[in-house]
Amino acid sequence: MPSYTIFAKTHRPSGIKRRHPSHSSSHTAIAPAIVGAAVILLCLALLPILLVQIPPLVDYPNHLARIHILADGGYNQFLRQYYEIHWDLLPNLAIDLLLPPLLTVVSIETAGKLFLGLILTFLAAGTMALHRALHHRWSPWPLLAFFFLYNSVFLWGFLNYLLGLGLALLTCALWITLRNRAARLLVPLFSVLALVLFFAHLFAFGVFALVVLSYESASWWRERHGGGRDRDSSLAKALPTIVLPLLLLPLSPTFRAGPADYPFWLRGLPPPPAVTFLPLNVKVEAFKGVLRTEHQGLDRVTAVLLVGLVGVGLVRRQWSLHPSMYLPLAATLGAALAMPASIGTTTVVDIRMPVVVVLLAIASSDWPNRRRRWFFPVALVFSLLFVMRMAVITEGWLKTDRHYRQFIAALDQLPEGTRLLSAIKLASYDADSPRDSRVPELRPLVNLSCWSIIRRSAFVSNLFTAPGQQPVQLTPPMRSLLTVEEFLAQAVPIPWDRFRTQYDYVVVRRTQTLRPPVPSDFVPVAQGEEFALYRLPARQP
Repeated sequence: MPSYTIFAKTHRPSGIKRRHPSHSSSHTAIAPAIVGAAVILLCLALLPILLVQIPPLVDYPNHLARIHILADGGYNQFLRQYYEIHWDLLPNLAIDLLLPPLLTVVSIETAGKLFLGLILTFLAAGTMALHRALHHRWSPWPLLAFFFLYNSVFLWGFLNYLLGLGLALLTCALWITLRNRAARLLVPLFSVLALVLFFAHLFAFGVFALVVLSYESASWWRERHGGGRDRDSSLAKALPTIVLPLLLLPLSPTFRAGPADYPFWLRGLPPPPAVTFLPLNVKVEAFKGVLRTEHQGLDRVTAVLLVGLVGVGLVRRQWSLHPSMYLPLAATLGAALAMPASIGTTTVVDIRMPVVVVLLAIASSDWPNRRRRWFFPVALVFSLLFVMRMAVITEGWLKTDRHYRQFIAALDQLPEGTRLLSAIKLASYDADSPRDSRVPELRPLVNLSCWSIIRRSAFVSNLFTAPGQQPVQLTPPMRSLLTVEEFLAQAVPIPWDRFRTQYDYVVVRRTQTLRPPVPSDFVPVAQGEEFALYRLPARQP
């Protein structure tokens, strides 16, 4: 398929312009330089992850604790007493399938960082591969995707989705490359790949289906109105590839969960609406989240420079956009704007699509005519900007790592197999009026207690164990235990006395107000700058 541009700098005579013989070779010659630049940028992007003990992603410790349980397989007596493994048709299994076998070779800390590195690699490589498939040339333009690797979705720790998104971009690139091949090749190959995406994360499969079907629908429309033969349209080959995941969807327990299957901390609450929406202006925050550091001024400067670069390209009539991607871009943007804030008990849903829109826009566009007198200065400016962003992120993560080390040292004092009540909530929670934040915490502690599952085989009150969402669930005796979240969500006082017979220890955030506060007879065990660990009086027989 030929490459199109929105603008052409000069008028061309009718007919097809013959390419100069050196045109193709020049783009081939630039490939090693672009790949080399991508490797350097990826190494810089990985530095924050490599230099800390635990990357400060909100859900990250919770996910790794679940992986530890899966890898143990019921061998540890305490883990076996607290948790059960239930495999099912869950469209959210990327990390659960990939990491447990890896723990036979490397530590869980290393395995987790490898998974994070894989996410960043797939997101960048997927954007570059899709650009190459669309434009049939190598270009430095898709390297801009590296600016968007650290985003709100990543900082929240939605790891399965992001790995699936990277795979979805790569799968879309492969489809565009092979779309003219025979159906007997495409249908079985992409049916398998669609299943992989489905089990990685449902949203990843959705992105693949949305992009490929809208791409092929636009192609079918052009063929129909351009005198082409409808039977040659690849849309007929694309549709069968999504059949198997769609057949599995109603069989998944994810869509059969009722109030009895709520996450551990939401039991006793009335059923939430199936779908909830926030005002449209909240979507602005979701799009702002595609660039996220703790330095808002740097984020604004980055956004202005990136938008300015595209603006200059428009003014100079040099920036190009592949027309075949008009409909996929419109479809993903529409999905981002229409995305609900929550679906059932899954919250912060609406922050996931903006990064798809941005990466798809980068892959779909290009600035093919580069002049050395301005290209190298501009490339230098953006390279320095990227280095500055990684330095800011690394500095912030190293500061957080100091607090995390204090927390882990306190957890290491716990007895093996203890029961730990986590009373640490998101910083946006207020004891009287809990609410969700659209912005991830810079120093998240909410799930760090789960690290005691890894270090001390503990029971932790806020491990993700919702039936229909994770392959780890609580054993029947543990399902009756209370959690702090139940009372915070209902904005009622915390009945500390009821926890005395159920838990051995409790950890709280020192800067967070709990109503009422921790009782005076709870015994202080350890504390850091942001937390305090208490031992509960001995449980009564």
